[in-house]
Amino acid sequence: MISIDFLSLCFWGVLAAYLIHIVDETLMGGGFVQKVREHWWPQYHSEMFFWFNAAVILIIIICIGLYDLFGGHWVILPLLWTFGRAFHVITVHLWWSIRYREYSPGLVTGLLFWILVYFVIRYGLRPGLIGRTDFLIGVIGGFIGALFLAFLPTTIMPRISRRRHGASSFPTNTADTRNNRP
Repeated sequence: MISIDFLSLCFWGVLAAYLIHIVDETLMGGGFVQKVREHWWPQYHSEMFFWFNAAVILIIIICIGLYDLFGGHWVILPLLWTFGRAFHVITVHLWWSIRYREYSPGLVTGLLFWILVYFVIRYGLRPGLIGRTDFLIGVIGGFIGALFLAFLPTTIMPRISRRRHGASSFPTNTADTRNNRP
């Protein structure tokens, strides 16, 4: 008889939710790439989106695989992704929808991460399968990662691009950049 680790299934669910989330970001509301170009970073393009997400998918697989192989404190790695993706829904997608009064591609499917957070707490933390210290490290690290991913396309990369390409190719009024396309 094969025993299935429900906590491990939740973490693999985070990967599945991320794949669905990428489809949402690609297809809905004009697409994530176009929205980033309109609001913050005119040089952003679909190839960057592809390679960033390909790298993230690989890293998530490695993190979950390490937990599956070694257990114990390795649980921190998939917890970082579980909570990082859930907080990302708030720090990017919800903020974006409120700020620009438009659908942020990825907002609805981002709710899948919060369902998985509930499962991880209910079936991992509460019964003691995840130590409190490991859990807190995962939550805090995930939040820090979400903040980093909130500022990466909206602040950090646009500033780097401005230095490379000159400020003239960037929107000067970030409140309304819908008509300012490169």
